[in-house]
Amino acid sequence: MTDRRASRPAIVPDLPTVLYVEVTNRCDSLCQTCIRTFRTLEPPKDLTLGELARIVEQFPRLERVLLHGIGEPLLNPDLIPMIAALKRSGVTVLFNSDAIGLTPKRRQDLIAVGLDELRVSMDAATAETYRAIRGVSAFEKVVQNVTELIQLRRTKNAATPVVSLWFTTTRRNAQELPDFVRLAARIGADRVNLQRLVYYGEGLAVAEQSLHGGLQSREDEYLAQASRLAAELGISLQASGNSTPEASFTPDERPRPWAGCQRPWTLSYVTANGNVLPCCISPWTTRNYQRLILGNVHQQPFVEIWNGPRYQEFRTRFETEEAPDPCHGCGRCWAI
Repeated sequence: MTDRRASRPAIVPDLPTVLYVEVTNRCDSLCQTCIRTFRTLEPPKDLTLGELARIVEQFPRLERVLLHGIGEPLLNPDLIPMIAALKRSGVTVLFNSDAIGLTPKRRQDLIAVGLDELRVSMDAATAETYRAIRGVSAFEKVVQNVTELIQLRRTKNAATPVVSLWFTTTRRNAQELPDFVRLAARIGADRVNLQRLVYYGEGLAVAEQSLHGGLQSREDEYLAQASRLAAELGISLQASGNSTPEASFTPDERPRPWAGCQRPWTLSYVTANGNVLPCCISPWTTRNYQRLILGNVHQQPFVEIWNGPRYQEFRTRFETEEAPDPCHGCGRCWAI
């Protein structure tokens, strides 16, 4: 059945309440599913505290800020003051991390500053698979770092940061799903989140590794085992789009599967160099990165970019029968 819902407007009166800010595009991992490992999209950059402040002050309705993009947030020396400034404004703050740089001081600081959630990307339940997917030998270190963060949080009777472990599910690692849930329980994590692979043709990010719409019986059983274990062990198990794992890997059969996405109307993503992109997935899926850029907050006020010609063109194209370039591979909402 063709999706015939009314087109959404090209101009959006309200500025976003959700903002992704890439605080650095440097990284200490070499993930075989990450585009950064294979391509350089922008010059190396750490966002400064002053730059973040000038960006955030342009968003008067902010409720939620995610301090990640293509890079490892813990490498930014201004990260803790950034979180502190956002928390003083009453904003919910979280970020994805490989947790390699989660030192004892960082653990103390993240709890003291009131970070709301730390999302730890691991993708494996064994050191061998971790090395094959994430490109570095840091599995034991990450497990220790996260375990000690959670123990410290408990010692301090702190409610935050909530700690979630993230697992990009592929044919290479699907068999480790049940053990990953067990690992999360042993560490004391609050949640496990299963992500779909975003593939673009390099490393392990290839169509042959994707389970979306192609679950085989054994992989279906791994998912079922993981779900049962999570329920038994009291671990919340979520997937892309805050759905169930089974739903996340089931393709949307509508002719315009990207149409359910709200991101071009509700949030924005700013890179470490100030470039404005429609979402954090778009650098992986675009075929022309320069055309993806909708403006730059260091050169133009965001309010002008938000309803400028590039954003309007993007939203208008989004509502047609042919998706904009970065949306052509999307079939469901991605977790935010």
